[in-house]
Amino acid sequence: MTLHFSRFTILLILALPSAGTSLAGDVPFLNGRVNDTAGLLSHTTVAELESLLKSHEDSTSNQVVLLTVSGLGGESLEEFSMRVVDTWKLGQRGKDNGVLLLIARDERAVRIEVGRGLEGDLPDITCGLIIRNEIVPHFRDGDYDGGVRA
Repeated sequence: MTLHFSRFTILLILALPSAGTSLAGDVPFLNGRVNDTAGLLSHTTVAELESLLKSHEDSTSNQVVLLTVSGLGGESLEEFSMRVVDTWKLGQRGKDNGVLLLIARDERAVRIEVGRGLEGDLPDITCGLIIRNEIVPHFRDGDYDGGVRA
């Protein structure tokens, strides 16, 4: 009986998602400035954005990072974006000068999360205008590359 239970337990453990598997709602590993876990962007766009965001960070010290996810696993966009920022520690210590552009494909949601050090330069009203007037019109046409570039 113990031998069968042990085999069952092992099979059950192997069938469960591993800690390294990114489930909806999990904060993925920070791989760079562009983290397209939902596969929305072309390789060309990812490379161009990586270069552009690196140049921006080198010249201003402000860190801008993009994350696309398939879904939020039932969590609100705001809660998830805050968990990402807290986990990734965006921006420089003491300056809080990080920005996260979060795109949740299944929820059809976009959020720009701004560190306190940049709230004067990038207030909520400006972020809302960028999302509504620049990003979303491209997304409506299925042009994720164009929306993120805009």
